Amino acid sequence: MMRFSFALVGWIVLQTVFGRGIAAEPIVVADAQVSLIQNTFIAAPISGVVAEVLVSEGDHVVAGHRMVQLDNEQVRREWEAAEAAFYAARMEADNDIDARYAKRTMEVRSRELQQSQDANRGFAGAISATEIAKLQLVVDQAKLSIEQAEHELKVAEAVAVEKAAAAKIVKARMDKHGIQAPVAGQVAEVAVEAGEWVEAGKPVVRLIALDPIRVECFVDGQNHGSELVGRSIKFYPANSPNGEKVKPLIGKVTYVSPELHPVTGQARLWATVDNSKQIGRAGMRGRLEIESAK
Repeated sequence: MMRFSFALVGWIVLQTVFGRGIAAEPIVVADAQVSLIQNTFIAAPISGVVAEVLVSEGDHVVAGHRMVQLDNEQVRREWEAAEAAFYAARMEADNDIDARYAKRTMEVRSRELQQSQDANRGFAGAISATEIAKLQLVVDQAKLSIEQAEHELKVAEAVAVEKAAAAKIVKARMDKHGIQAPVAGQVAEVAVEAGEWVEAGKPVVRLIALDPIRVECFVDGQNHGSELVGRSIKFYPANSPNGEKVKPLIGKVTYVSPELHPVTGQARLWATVDNSKQIGRAGMRGRLEIESAK
């Protein structure tokens, strides 16, 4: 009976412990490294002479900020000429004087013909058939003049559209002389100087972004995979006075490589972390903790 009581008590204790569950431990990676998500090399879209460098290392820029200006004197003159040609074509397309004159002439000639026909109906032979035919010819000519004027307006409108397109093409060429930031970031490197000739495709400025930033590491690919994506992480920089007490960088796992290293069996893992206080810097090492599954 005593033996049964001890067994019963032991069973109850085990049920209590396992019933509550043992919290799974977080995955700890001792050697993780910070890297840049954005590290963009901005290249010159065309060849030319650098007229002005408008940024320097450390500057913060927004998308569309002009960083380097290439000499655009010639293409700017071409654009001005193209704009002038467009305005001239637009004025021609908007000029409907000939069309209005042709319509007014048509009204007058039609009235003359109508009056002559009315006169003949009242007094037969008052106006000769030859004169009536001449008046009809004049009316027909007026109709054709209207059609011709309207046709010329359409042609002028088409020419204006063509000139506008030509001006836009030149404007696009001119805009390429101003090298702009495609994204917001911080200037990390300026590779050109004023007066320097650059070839198309040569990197002129390097932009980086420090917020957010990426933490990379390797995990055991035999035991972990895509199920880690979305889990919260904490990154403790190694150079902290006390990694446990310093506020860590917080983020989430965004990628686990489906490929394993053929020798080690490890898989690459990326986590994106908030770095609004600029604590994390590219190349920084530290410890990464991945929360356990809930």
